[in-house]
Amino acid sequence: MTADQFRSSLDRLGLSQLGAARMLGVNDRTVRRWALNERSIPDDVADTLNGLIAKQRQPRKQARA
Repeated sequence: MTADQFRSSLDRLGLSQLGAARMLGVNDRTVRRWALNERSIPDDVADTLNGLIAKQRQPRKQARA
């Protein structure tokens, strides 16, 4: 995942960098470094964000009456 893709993923999920840091259990400075391409984004972080985005795309099942 590139820094641009990372920032785009946060936007799609409605997450601030601070919110992403809290959700991912990392320091907000780490997220800032990922967003600025100062550090590479770990595969597990990319997988988590991509999974959350994929979950958003799935149609919601309506409860049967």
